[in-house]
Amino acid sequence: MAKSLKAILTTAVLLIILISAGCGDSSDSTSHVTITEKPMYYEVSVDYSSGDRYVIGREYGAKVLSMVPDYEESFDTYLMLQVSSLHEQYPEITYEVLIQRALEISKNIQSRYMDEIEGFASVLSGGTVDELGDGKLSRDEFLMINLNPDIATDHGCSATAVFGSRSATGQTILGRNTDWGSIPGLPKGVIYSITGENQVVSFVLLGMVGIIVGINSDGIFVSNLYGDNLSAEEFPYSAVGKRSVMLDIREALETLSTVDEVGAFLGDPSRLYAYHNQMFIADKNTAKVLENDYERNRALRVSDSDLNPGVTWGISDAIACVNAFVLKGNYDNFTNHATEEERWANFRTMLTQEGDTVDIDRVRTIMSYHKPGDEGKDSADIYAANTIQSMAYSFSENRLELWLGNFVDDPQYETISIPFLDD
Repeated sequence: MAKSLKAILTTAVLLIILISAGCGDSSDSTSHVTITEKPMYYEVSVDYSSGDRYVIGREYGAKVLSMVPDYEESFDTYLMLQVSSLHEQYPEITYEVLIQRALEISKNIQSRYMDEIEGFASVLSGGTVDELGDGKLSRDEFLMINLNPDIATDHGCSATAVFGSRSATGQTILGRNTDWGSIPGLPKGVIYSITGENQVVSFVLLGMVGIIVGINSDGIFVSNLYGDNLSAEEFPYSAVGKRSVMLDIREALETLSTVDEVGAFLGDPSRLYAYHNQMFIADKNTAKVLENDYERNRALRVSDSDLNPGVTWGISDAIACVNAFVLKGNYDNFTNHATEEERWANFRTMLTQEGDTVDIDRVRTIMSYHKPGDEGKDSADIYAANTIQSMAYSFSENRLELWLGNFVDDPQYETISIPFLDD
């Protein structure tokens, strides 16, 4: 079947599903945006294949506010808590500093994405008045939300994958946790977007235009991990000339079709980000980690790559990623960092403890691992107190196990089939 026809049919099926969901559905016959409330998240469909991006962004914003009346108040509270926490750790970081960082990075945002942000922001009640704690969101505050990892640079994550002979299905099975800290009350989204023939599903906070974790219709999975334990004195923060990680991931997923293409795109020396990072990239055959160490090496790590002295992996057809560089020659922010060393060791142990092959249930068990009774606060926990999203995905089965929320001792994963990957 031609890819264009497949996209049309998949879009039709997705819209039928959303319309038939009933309560909480904000669809209409001329809509670019459809939102359906689910128990754990909001399912959103956005069609960017035609129409003005500003108008689509405005429609998205209006429908979010209609579905979630306390949307602005919730995010305003989140920004207050985040600014307070950052300022306590780093007195030089203030609300005004974070706004200036966001405005600087916005200079390099692709115009189509900036139009979407401006359109969404146009329906927010804060307008151009930047006032933290007023229960409203201004245009600049919404920009801060969309550029949050770029301006706050304090997030952690982890990921792993098995493939080839290590996978129970013969195709890649991966796991990914997003550790962004406790975010009480913030609405989360599973966003299905269409841009011409390309389709993407992403997992972000509702209203975010960029992507921190996503899969496209070519079967390419990309997620970002913070990797910046470098000295603030040696490498002081600067937003000048920097790009948005989340929006570059979105462009990669909308335009590229192979793991190596995505790696080359996100590792291009001209693409500088405000924090060192790692990109976990996979398809049905393999998984690789792009280590973005700007001062040394921006290269793809594979399962048998040479690693820094003292770092051991030794598992064929498998890979893992924590918040540290391990590729030989890159900055060593792994050794003597207990959380990174201990999580890495847990991945190694749990990937091999039940035999030579791993299935999706085992990956889900790994991604939900935490020391019992310690509320996710043990340094070796993979699923931890700051985890807000956990998933496992099997390519051959098109089976996604997804959990979204704040830490609970027994996370209940929801099983999802991604419509455009059913073939």
